[in-house]
Amino acid sequence: MSWKELFKFKPGKFILVVLLHLTGGISEVGVAYVLTLQFNAIRKHHLELFLIYALVQLILYVYVYLAYQFAGIVWQKLLQQYFHLVRQEIADHYFEDQKHHRSSDVQNRLTNDINLIHSDYFDSFRYIIGMFAAIFSVAFSLLTFQWSLLVACIIFAAVQIYLPKLLDQSLQKAVSHVSNANKKYLKTLGDWLIGLSEVRRYFASPTMFKIIAKSSKDLENANVEKEKVDQKLDYLNQLSYSLGDALIFLLTGFLVVNHLAAFGLVASIGNFNSALFGSLQGIANYTGRMRSTKKLRQEIWQARKQITSKKDRNLEIVTSFSIHDLAIDFDNGEGVSYADLAIKNGEHILLTGDSGTGKSTLFKLLLGELKPSRGSIKYFGFDNKEISPDLSTIGYLPQEPILFPVSIRDNITMFKQKLDKLVIPAVGQVQLVSDINKFPAGIETKINLDKLNVSGGQKQKIVLARSRVHDSQLVLIDEATSAIDQHATMQILKAVLKTNATVVFIAHNFNEEMRKLFDREIKLDR
Repeated sequence: MSWKELFKFKPGKFILVVLLHLTGGISEVGVAYVLTLQFNAIRKHHLELFLIYALVQLILYVYVYLAYQFAGIVWQKLLQQYFHLVRQEIADHYFEDQKHHRSSDVQNRLTNDINLIHSDYFDSFRYIIGMFAAIFSVAFSLLTFQWSLLVACIIFAAVQIYLPKLLDQSLQKAVSHVSNANKKYLKTLGDWLIGLSEVRRYFASPTMFKIIAKSSKDLENANVEKEKVDQKLDYLNQLSYSLGDALIFLLTGFLVVNHLAAFGLVASIGNFNSALFGSLQGIANYTGRMRSTKKLRQEIWQARKQITSKKDRNLEIVTSFSIHDLAIDFDNGEGVSYADLAIKNGEHILLTGDSGTGKSTLFKLLLGELKPSRGSIKYFGFDNKEISPDLSTIGYLPQEPILFPVSIRDNITMFKQKLDKLVIPAVGQVQLVSDINKFPAGIETKINLDKLNVSGGQKQKIVLARSRVHDSQLVLIDEATSAIDQHATMQILKAVLKTNATVVFIAHNFNEEMRKLFDREIKLDR
């Protein structure tokens, strides 16, 4: 993310904003220049010329106000369009990279991090444009009045530009700290609010509020530390500005008294100083803030990189798999190792084992959501030959079904209209017809995620129907009928296992009648 990229994105709007700020900065200095001429006219008792200069001054004031206001509106529209593209690229990257990302990290990247770039980089860049215009205008004006004033200003400018560089590293560290603290805060909220009903049930709200408050306090402290560094930067700039302003005013008085400069400069030198040193102070401040975002902008740039679509990789549909010496180690020091196994095309496997033997973890390894620490997974296609797998073709029904705030139909087809004709048969196969008939809008009923309007069993049936219409050739089912009564489970299993798809089903407390539906049982041990 950079101003160069923003220019390439919408050059017309970018140039318009730059021109408005340039002319606005020049016009601000023009007010001080005209003030000098006004006082010269007063000294010569030239009323008519004084009034003309007053009118010019008024016109310049109005233009400065309108130019900056209009530039601000155009700039914000430009940035919002640009950030929309950036967010889309980040979302595409996270979607395609086949890695597990915490929702809090993604939220932080798409909101807080971009807001930091917005305020500390792009808005700073916009302000700097007008300030540079003001500096060059002051330099030209002083040169026309008295060259020694320009030399003195250049000396003080060099000092003012150098001082803020002392805080560059501190600013970068402060910005990173804010980003990380916000990321942790969002994760804490997500981890606790997802189990809010359990917190209420066990009256554990004091603990939850205490933990959330601590995370919030860490974020608050990070913002306070950033503000402290900002204030130190402002103090250094203000100190150099005040010293320079006082010394330039003394020099002007000396030159006027000795008839080496125009009388009107006594009145306008304060305005010139304000424009010059104020702009220098602002440039030093804003360039420091821009530099502080360097690391964050690099991270966002990495998160925006386009990843080759799966469709461009000659990937094939997965029908079966095998594992060899497969194991995964977790950060807490624990891990899971698996015995070698091979699942044949079309087999119906019942996967069992005690809690902690890695049944659900195996599914996540097969889906690419987790990376193995060692060992290998081989995937096979229709001809039982090893393939480069398109993991999106594997049907997966997790313990907690994932639904979206759209209609039941769209939750089943996942927005593929060509599958609409398969919805009704699939709904019948998973015993969902009677449930749908209870809703006034039927299959078009919209899922409400805030006030869930479907039961746990209905959610599982909807996701089961989703796997049916997408006709996956390898289906992984992780206790996805736990909320459905035993009779309905039997009917659903018979429908699912009637197909030629390879099915691996994780379940507990299966009776013998259910076991007989499967070709074989694989029991995982620790």
